[in-house]
Amino acid sequence: MDTLENNQLRKTLGSYFRHEGTITRFGWVIMAILVVEDFVARLVTTQTVTGFALLAVQLVLYAGFVLTGVLKLSQIGVRNQDQSSLYKIAKYLEIGIMTIFISLMYHGSVFYFIVLLPLISIILSRGFKESLRYILLGWLTQTLSQYAVIFLFSGLNQQGFYTNRFMLFISIAVQYLLFAFCGYILGSVHREYVRSQEENQILIDRLGDKYVQLEQAKKEIQSQYDKISQTNEQLEQANTKLTSSLAEFYTLQQISQAISSIFDMNELLKFVNDVIIGVMGVFHSTIALCHGPQNNLKVQVSSIFDKKELAIVSDYINSDVLKPSVKDGNSMIDNDVNPDDYPFTRGRKIQSLICVPLIAKGNVLGIVLIEHGIPNAFNSDNVRLLEIISQQVGIAIENARLYQQMHDLATLDGLTGAYNRLYFQDNLQIEFKKAQEGNYDLSLLMFDIDHFKKFNDTHGHLFGDLVLKNISAYIMKKLRKEDIFARYGGEEFVILMPHTTLDQIVEKAEDIRRGIGSMMISDRVISASVTISIGVSSYPETADNQVTLIKSADDALYEAKRQGRNRVCVACPKSSKKA
Repeated sequence: MDTLENNQLRKTLGSYFRHEGTITRFGWVIMAILVVEDFVARLVTTQTVTGFALLAVQLVLYAGFVLTGVLKLSQIGVRNQDQSSLYKIAKYLEIGIMTIFISLMYHGSVFYFIVLLPLISIILSRGFKESLRYILLGWLTQTLSQYAVIFLFSGLNQQGFYTNRFMLFISIAVQYLLFAFCGYILGSVHREYVRSQEENQILIDRLGDKYVQLEQAKKEIQSQYDKISQTNEQLEQANTKLTSSLAEFYTLQQISQAISSIFDMNELLKFVNDVIIGVMGVFHSTIALCHGPQNNLKVQVSSIFDKKELAIVSDYINSDVLKPSVKDGNSMIDNDVNPDDYPFTRGRKIQSLICVPLIAKGNVLGIVLIEHGIPNAFNSDNVRLLEIISQQVGIAIENARLYQQMHDLATLDGLTGAYNRLYFQDNLQIEFKKAQEGNYDLSLLMFDIDHFKKFNDTHGHLFGDLVLKNISAYIMKKLRKEDIFARYGGEEFVILMPHTTLDQIVEKAEDIRRGIGSMMISDRVISASVTISIGVSSYPETADNQVTLIKSADDALYEAKRQGRNRVCVACPKSSKKA
């Protein structure tokens, strides 16, 4: 406990000792000024030689004060200087000399506060208990020096000296008792500071203990980490062997999920292409499908975003170097690509590639082409994995085509390729709601072929079917992507056109009527032409809802037939109907 208190004391005195030199030198200056002041005061007041004698004594005391200060300063920086005997002796001498010096001054009673100033600094920096010996020293030296001055210079009229020796003793004692009482009060500041320092030290010690515990825990964790690292290395070696199998499993799982959930061909192939890029870690991946009787390849999806580079791939994808994959269903790998041999790689700095056919039910459906910018990027394991993926993709393509066929059977008219009536009615509700919410025009065109029953009776149903096909093909070329063309029944057709006003659909109807009327439909035996009658209506100008939109268009078609056919009639405005 004593060691802790000593440590706290040294910390408390740290700043005091740092400024000890400055304080000491400042004391030398003050003492020099007091010597001059006292000499001048005595010379002016008494004008006797005694003042010069006192000056000599004061100069000797000043010299002793300076030497004492030098001795004290020599101990600054010495380890445990607060416990150094020389330092304590110098401090005692410093206070004693200063007290004697002030006692010899003509106005000494005025300057005794100077002695108290270093005592105050000791109280604040070291505490009241530590300062008691210095206070006692000050009281003792002041008392003795005062009596010495009275005894030695009793014949002189010394201003400020007491003539009653007993009262002088009592006065000095009272002064120091009062100062000791004030010092005790000031010492509470030091006590509070030391207490806070002790509490801080306790916290620091606790933190130190925690730090030691943390260091021990850190060492234990490091030891565990080293063990885990060794185990991890062993696991990584085993994991490396399983990586390819896991990649295959993950890839096949993703593709299997896609096959069961994605039925749109383009979306499915795009998803598979992204999976291939992620699993194989390649620069580019392209899927091309076979089209036509010659099985010509056509790029379906590709990771190549540059339009010029993609155009080169599309133009040269049917090069002879890939024919073994397309015709024979063989995979190929090249880890030293020559752009002259692979014209579709020109300008893209491709160094390695693999081409694997997409096969389903023994038929080549297309190819998967992956490319890398570094040589020797692929091996036989990559080819094997891509072949497994390609098998799944081939199955997916076959399923997507079957789904598309089923979708077409459900939504398209088998003869003309136009949407069927059920699809039209479902989408009419959707489009009409959109038109109402979006506050835009929705127009309907309804037509049928003039005298079609008689035409069938004359030329036969097969030729009649050919007429329906040709008319449907012609109209599909004339429509926008958002328009809905449907076979409404028999030879009657409808066209739903969003964002189209009544005037616009009338103009469109006239264009279609003239185009079909000028068509010559023929087979190997028969050539003939037909005309159509058209009725048009539009929301909101001639119809309020989907029912009145169909009915008003049908009424206009009936009016066109009544007026002689081969013409366009417009539904009556809503105001005319109300009238």
